[in-house]
Amino acid sequence: MMNEEGRKVEEQRKKDLDEIVESKETQKYLIDSLEALVRIPTFVPPGEHYGEIIDWLIPIFDDLGFTCDRIEMPADIYETRQKSAELSGERVNLLATKDYGVEESVDIYTHLDVVPAGEGWSTPPFEPVMKDGRIYGRGVADSKGSVAALLTALRIMTEQGLESRYNIQVALTTDEEIGLYSGLCFFADDDLLKGDYLLCMDTNNEGVCVATNGVMNWEMKVHGRSCHSSMPFLGVNAVENAALVIRELEALKKDVERRESKAPSSPQMTELTGRKHITSVFNVTMINGGVKENLIPPSCTVRGDRRYIPEEAEEDVVKEFEAAVAAITSKHGIALDLYPKPGFPPMFTDPDDEWVKRVQVAATDAFGVSKGVIGVQGGLDVAYVVQRTKQPVCAFSVGNWMESNAHGPDENVRLSDLTNYVKFLVRLLT
Repeated sequence: MMNEEGRKVEEQRKKDLDEIVESKETQKYLIDSLEALVRIPTFVPPGEHYGEIIDWLIPIFDDLGFTCDRIEMPADIYETRQKSAELSGERVNLLATKDYGVEESVDIYTHLDVVPAGEGWSTPPFEPVMKDGRIYGRGVADSKGSVAALLTALRIMTEQGLESRYNIQVALTTDEEIGLYSGLCFFADDDLLKGDYLLCMDTNNEGVCVATNGVMNWEMKVHGRSCHSSMPFLGVNAVENAALVIRELEALKKDVERRESKAPSSPQMTELTGRKHITSVFNVTMINGGVKENLIPPSCTVRGDRRYIPEEAEEDVVKEFEAAVAAITSKHGIALDLYPKPGFPPMFTDPDDEWVKRVQVAATDAFGVSKGVIGVQGGLDVAYVVQRTKQPVCAFSVGNWMESNAHGPDENVRLSDLTNYVKFLVRLLT
C-alpha cells in the first residue's frame, strides 16, 4: 500500500502528465490525428479504403517503437465467412506490438471501419469540423476518436520516457460494422491475441462495460402467388401475408422484451428511459416486396434483428423464434422460409475481476467522475473473441452515446472527452 509520501509523488506525476495532455502541442496532435483518420472514408459497405488507413498508421507506430504486421484476411476465410456482393477491396488489418520487458501484457483493440454517412448532416461527414468544443465527422465517436487518443497517449509515453506496466499489442481491425465475422474475429481464430488482458476501445464513456447483448439477424421470405391485381382472389398476396406475420410476431416481441439482464444500464440510459438493466430486443427493420402496382406480389422479404442478454443462449433464441413462426404459419396457412443468422454472441465479464477494477480506477480518475460497471444494448465482435481467448475484457471508449449520435448524422465527440480519454490511457498503461 502506498504511503502518504508516495501518494503525493503520484498525484504530482498525474498533474504533470495532465498538463502535457492539455498543452497546445498535444491538443494539436490529437485533433490533427483524428481529422486525418476521419478523412479516410473507411465506411462499410463496401470497405474499399482499409489499406489506405492501415498504410497511414504503420509509420506512426514504427516511430513509436512498435513492430507492425499488415494482416489481410486470407481469401479462403473471406470467401466462406464474410464475402457478400456489397463488399469490395482488401480486408486488411493492423497488429502493432511493443515488448516493454514486463510480466503482464495487454491487447488494445478497436475498429477502423465506420458506417456510411447517410443523410441529414449539417457538416461534411468526412471533412471534420470543430465547433462549440466538439469535433463533428463520421467515426469521431465510433471509433476513430479512440484511435487518435491512443496514438496521442503512446506519443506522450515515448517522448516522456514513461515505461509501460504492460507489454502492448494494438489490434486495429476492420469490418466490425458489417458483422458477422470481422478482422478481430480472424485474429482470435488465428491465435494472434495472447495478452493477459483485453481493452476494447469501442462502446462509450458512460461506464466501464462488462456486458453486451448477443446479436441475431434474421430474414424471412414470405411466398405468394402472382396474378393481375383486378382479380386478387386468383392469387396469394405475399405483402399482405407478410404484414399479417409481422402483426402476429408482436406477441413474441412483448415476451422477449420483458427479459432483463443482471447487468446494469448506464446511469444516463436509466435516466432517459427508466431502464435499470440491459434488456432483450426483437425488431422488424426491413421489408421489401412487390413488382408493380397492378400485380399481386409473389413474394415479400422481411428482415430484422434479435438482441439477446448474456443470460440467454443462442440455441434457445433460435428455437424460440422458429417455434413462434411455425405456429403463425400453421394458424394462417402462410408459406414462408425463415433464415436465422446468429452473429456476435453476448459478452459478460465478472465485475469484480482485477482488470475491470484497474480500468475503473483509471477511468474514474481521468474523467473526474465515478465510472461504474455497466452493460450495453449493442453487440461487439470482441464478444466472439473472448469466447475463444478467455481473456478478461472490458470496454471503455471516448464518446458518450447519449450525445455523440454515433451512426447518425452529425456524429460528434467532445474535445474534453478526447482529452480525458488520453489521460485515461496514460494512467492505465503507466
